[in-house]
Amino acid sequence: MQNAKKRICGRCGSSNLISDRSLGGKIVCVKCGSSFIKTKGLINSSNRNFYYLLLILFIIFFVILF
Repeated sequence: MQNAKKRICGRCGSSNLISDRSLGGKIVCVKCGSSFIKTKGLINSSNRNFYYLLLILFIIFFVILF
């Protein structure tokens, strides 16, 4: 079993993935069995809320300034 560094399960969020030989090498999640795999981005869900808050504060500051 090889762990994919930048891939996570789109259903449960686990990074414990395996290539299933019976499905022709399709990557599936070991935890939930889903084949919905997505890649990790620079902004994960916890940081995304922070960036939205920062953007809203910047817009409010910009509106007040002008």
